[in-house]
Amino acid sequence: MNTKNSHENKNPKEFLTTLENLKSIPDYQNLGFTLNSLCTILKTALLNRMEADFNDYDLYNLISIIQSLLPNEELELLDLLNKR
Repeated sequence: MNTKNSHENKNPKEFLTTLENLKSIPDYQNLGFTLNSLCTILKTALLNRMEADFNDYDLYNLISIIQSLLPNEELELLDLLNKR
């Protein structure tokens, strides 16, 4: 089965699933702002590691949150739209 052809026949709305699970984030622009903010916090925490009151597990949890917010199916849709 050709994966490319099966993806081309899908309705783009089928890929848009992330926001349904994130009730506190109203749209993809806000999701982007949230991910950017979390990355900024993580970078700041890493640079100020000696002065901050957190441990490696806190950083691990923050990275896990960022990963859970990544819109994986939507990124596939963007690739498909970019190739057209």
